[in-house]
This record gives sequence, C-alpha cells and structure tokens, in this order.
Amino acid sequence: MADFVQVRGFEETVRPPVRQKRARLTDPPGQIARSRPDMAPRARLDRIARRVPEVMVKITGRTRDGGHLQNHLAYIGRNGKLPLEGPDGERIQSRAEVGRLVGDWMAEVEADPRRRKDSAVSLSIVLSMPPGTDPFRMHDASRAFAGQTFGDSHPYVFAFHTDERHPHVHLTVRTLGHDGHKLNPRKADLEQWRQAFAAALRDRGVEAEATPRRTRGVVRKAEPGVLRRIRSRYSQGHGQPATVD
Repeated sequence: MADFVQVRGFEETVRPPVRQKRARLTDPPGQIARSRPDMAPRARLDRIARRVPEVMVKITGRTRDGGHLQNHLAYIGRNGKLPLEGPDGERIQSRAEVGRLVGDWMAEVEADPRRRKDSAVSLSIVLSMPPGTDPFRMHDASRAFAGQTFGDSHPYVFAFHTDERHPHVHLTVRTLGHDGHKLNPRKADLEQWRQAFAAALRDRGVEAEATPRRTRGVVRKAEPGVLRRIRSRYSQGHGQPATVD
C-alpha cells in the first residue's frame, strides 16, 4: 500500500469553522491534549476515510427552577427505575434521594447574589452513539468524559439509557460551578466536548470520531426539535401548521 501523502493545508478539513468571537472555551478541564497520537491530522483523516461512527453531543435544554429540575431528573431516571450517577460514583435513585439532591443544588443556586430569576439552574446534555456500540464501554466512556469535563468545576449526574436503538446518556450539569463560575457553552465548547467524548471511547477500544459537519459533507442543519414536533402534531390532525421552513 502506498504511503499516505500529506498535502500542506489538508488539516483544515478537520478544523471546525468557529468565528473568532465564539472561540472562547468555558471549561479548560474539558480540553484534549493535542499531543495525543490519535488526535494527529493523519490519524483523524484515516478514521474519516474509514467512516468510523460519529459521536453525538447535544444540548437538549435547561431547567429554570427546583420543580423543573426535579421533573427532569425523574424523567432521565425513569421515575426511580434507573440510578443517577454522580462525580464520585455515588448512585441516586429513590425519590427522596433525588429530592435531597435538588434541594442541595437549589440552596447554592439561590444563594448566588448574581442570579437572575429566569436564569438556568442546570444544563441538559445527551451523549449518543450509533446502534451496536458496546453499552458497557460507552457507559464507562461517558463516566470518564463527565469527570474530565465537569468533575473539577460543576456538579453533575447522569443516567445511561439502553431502551432505544441508540445507546445514550442523559447528563445534567448544574450551571453554577463550585467557584461561582456560570456554565455558558459556546459553539467551540460543543466541538471540544465531542472530541473529548470520542477520545474517551477510543481509549476503551470503541472506534469513534468527532468531525465537523462540513468534513462529513453535511451542509444542511438538522430540523429543530420544536419544529419537528409541530409538524408531527399537525400531520396527526392536532394544532396549527408550522409557519416557517
């Protein structure tokens, strides 16, 4: 097989297009060491050429008060059927345990003198991989990713779901950090999180990559979830049609 020929500038294909104003990374603990051999441009292009599975890291919402947070944690924990795992490996599962966690988080959030009434209490993040991914290794990779990215800065809990085709993790992070720093992720942060999650999977023997949309030939953004639900309700004879395309 012929040696791979490196062309000057080819590494631009795996560099995410981020505007200068959006290049701020909020949480240094989530950064990946660029000296990793698997982060070299040649290694990344090899994975892209082989079409290894792409990770998904997506912000799905925010909670605004204690009741909202309680309901969200009950949802991701399937109303007590699944444990919520914290930074030190503690398991939170019963309604009383979840209630104490919500109370602890809210006590610190409400004590923040800079907090606005409508500011977010927590950030909801989903980590996902395609069907067929080893669930044990993905669970362990998710645990490592959460600890690396938020363990030293923000409290969090997560639940691992295998009841759908795509194994996925619901990660809930308190926006108020231990030092009072507020979590406000930008586009660059999300790209960094995707790369960190993919690296955690590769460390556990799961092939994974996190390439920009343009590298994958995806130039059209996915339809927003709210718009998709409006279309679905209308197609079933409920509600009004969407007013935007």
